[in-house]
Amino acid sequence: MRLTELDEEDGEPIWDRPSGTELVTGYLAWERLSVGTRCETWLVWSTRLWYPAVLKLARPHQVTHPRAVRSLGREIEALEGNQHPCLPRLFTDGTSDPLPHIAVEYIDGPTLDEELDTNGPVGAEEAASLGAQLLAGVVALHDRDLVHVDLKPENVILRDGRPILIDFGSVRRIGAPQPLGRPVGTAGYAPPEMEACKPIAVGMDLYGLGAILFEALTGRPAFDPAVPACSRPAAEAMPCSVTAPLRALVASLLEPRPEDRPSAAEAMRVLGAVAVEPEARPWPEWADGWLPGRFTERRYG
Repeated sequence: MRLTELDEEDGEPIWDRPSGTELVTGYLAWERLSVGTRCETWLVWSTRLWYPAVLKLARPHQVTHPRAVRSLGREIEALEGNQHPCLPRLFTDGTSDPLPHIAVEYIDGPTLDEELDTNGPVGAEEAASLGAQLLAGVVALHDRDLVHVDLKPENVILRDGRPILIDFGSVRRIGAPQPLGRPVGTAGYAPPEMEACKPIAVGMDLYGLGAILFEALTGRPAFDPAVPACSRPAAEAMPCSVTAPLRALVASLLEPRPEDRPSAAEAMRVLGAVAVEPEARPWPEWADGWLPGRFTERRYG
C-alpha cells in the first residue's frame, strides 16, 4: 500500500492513508484537515475514547527533523494540564514516538473567519462577549508564562457560538527571543514589535485580540498584511452602532507601541460593561470586584 503522496502546494511528501486505516496507534484516519511546513493535521477516530479527535503529526520528510518535534512540543507545553474551556484538551503526547504526533480535542464548528464570511460582522455585545471569553483563555496561557503569538479569526473555532482558541504550534515563552529576520505570527495580525523580531511579550496577544475584535465588528481585517505594521495607518472607523468605549478599546489594543495598550484587566472591564441588558453580560455584575485580582493590572507591554 502506498504510504505517501506529494502535496500540491509545496511538492513535498504527505501521508496517504484511506479512511479507517491507522495513522498512529489508536487513531484511525478520517480526513486530512490541513498541511503545514513540518506537520499535517487530520481528523481521526479515537478507538480508545470512541470519539473524534484531531491528530497532528510530522510529515514524512520531517519525521526526524527536530523543528517538527519542537512545533508539536509547543502544543504540549500550552495544553498539558489545561483546564480552561476556551482551550482544547490534550489527549496524547506522542512526540517521542518514531512518528512524532499529538492528539487533541476535536472542536466542532466553523472558524470565526468562516462565520464572518457567511453571516457578516457581529454586533457590539456579541463581539464583547467573544472578546471576553477569548481574553480569559489567553490570560490562562499568560499565567503559565506563555504567549500564543498567532491570534487571528482563522485560529478561533465557534462551538455552539462560544470561541475556542486553537493552533498552539507558534506558542513562545515570555521573553523568548525571535530569530532575526524570521518573526513568528501572521502578517496583518502581528504587531510592529513582533515584525521587528523583538522578544516575546504578552502585549503581542493583546494586539491580536484587537485585530480579531475589529474584524468581528466590521467583517474585514484591520490592516493590509502587505503593509508593514510599523507604517500602517490607524484602523478604519468602526460602525456607528459600536459604542464609544468598545471603539476606544479596540483602537487602544491596536496601538503600535505596546506600552500604549491596555492591561488585560482594563480590557476586561470594558468588554464586561458593553452589554446593555444584565443577562447579556459575559459574567454577572456581582463578580466585577474579583476582576483586578484575576487579571492583574500590570501593563501588557
